[in-house]
Amino acid sequence: MKAFFGLSAGVILTCIISTAQQGSTELPQLIGPYLGQKAPGKTPEVFAPGIVSTAAHEFSCSFTPDGKEFYFTRRHPELNQPVIMVTKIQDGVWTESEVAPFVENQISFEPLVTPDNKRLYFTFGKPVPGQTGPPMNIWCVEREGDGWGMPKNPRPPFNPAKTMYVSSALGGTLYTTDISEGPGKERIAVLRKVNGEYKALERLSPPINGETPSMYPFIATDESYLIFTSRRPSEKIDSVLFISFKKPDGNWGEPRAIDLGMKAGLPFVSPDGRFLFFTAGEQGKSDIYWVSAKIIEELRPKY
Repeated sequence: MKAFFGLSAGVILTCIISTAQQGSTELPQLIGPYLGQKAPGKTPEVFAPGIVSTAAHEFSCSFTPDGKEFYFTRRHPELNQPVIMVTKIQDGVWTESEVAPFVENQISFEPLVTPDNKRLYFTFGKPVPGQTGPPMNIWCVEREGDGWGMPKNPRPPFNPAKTMYVSSALGGTLYTTDISEGPGKERIAVLRKVNGEYKALERLSPPINGETPSMYPFIATDESYLIFTSRRPSEKIDSVLFISFKKPDGNWGEPRAIDLGMKAGLPFVSPDGRFLFFTAGEQGKSDIYWVSAKIIEELRPKY
């Protein structure tokens, strides 16, 4: 499995044998939306420095639709491996981030909460039936009261090791990275419900998928646009976020690069549509960034 800012086998091994320095445990009281952080403009900024983005390796994030829970991945300095972290509002104040209870301190990363707040998809270092390669599969948890239930294997077509990074439209249609053909052949695919179940991966046609790998899709809740990472080794910045807007005829428009001034991956747009979050930085030592979603609107074509 090969993935930008995700975890290839080599990066997973590094995560297991490396210990990263964590920021100070003395945190200020965080009150208000987005962990009380000052909103960025159209220049990307590190999100919650010293709180979310620390000296450790952080990547991939997701808010719940109400904005009251924030999930992200950190290479945990004590566990020596990547795990999903969570911070949430309690009594009006954001809690100190901790390992999400449902991952049980096991290797886990790339959490994505569905727009209806009923399910959370993530990659889990746990084998599934029929597994022959590294045990990295898509799992999910379902909402139970104020928390989540036990992890479930959604089975084929997700697993074993067929998909990576899941994003959901409001109607339940899922967009993911099809990794079934191996490293270097990653492509964006869609999963549609048929009689209440996801049946098959459908790779998107050009212009979304082309000759170079495309991965890490984020779909707008109304499916009006799709953001994804494309690897462009011949360019100065070789991993770029692209956006494609749906045309009136229902087809996807030509993808346009989102100029962030740096390598970027793992996109997520806040539920209120105000901010684009992404991962950037050194491989194995990245941070979570955010920027005003106005940069998205400036790229929207006038159909």
